[in-house]
Amino acid sequence: MKKTAIALFASLALVLGMGALGSTANAAYPNTVATSVSAASKSVNEGSTFKVTAKVNAGNATVGGRVTAVFNGKKYNASLSGGRATLFIKAPKVKKTTVKTLRLNYKPYQGSIYKASSTSVSVKVKNKK
Repeated sequence: MKKTAIALFASLALVLGMGALGSTANAAYPNTVATSVSAASKSVNEGSTFKVTAKVNAGNATVGGRVTAVFNGKKYNASLSGGRATLFIKAPKVKKTTVKTLRLNYKPYQGSIYKASSTSVSVKVKNKK
């Protein structure tokens, strides 16, 4: 009788993919789903504050987590809502029109099934003179 109960439990666990023995599927497979973060290039005036909308894609899924932007040596953070994050970034003063790099980094919640990703976007900063 004892062997039959153990065999029944083992077959049930096998059919359920061991999900009956663990917690959530997210915890079982962390950092497995590839993501991509993107934003449009910008052309802005020096000293102005401009808006960047970062989009994080992972197939058809809506991802959660945070996006960090690094621009001109400063960090800006925003949480994702519906797979998007809006950041307000201050453009530096420049002597002549120049192109700067905006680095976007996506970091998923701890224990998430999604992988981190990053990208760079060009920002043209125009001198007002």
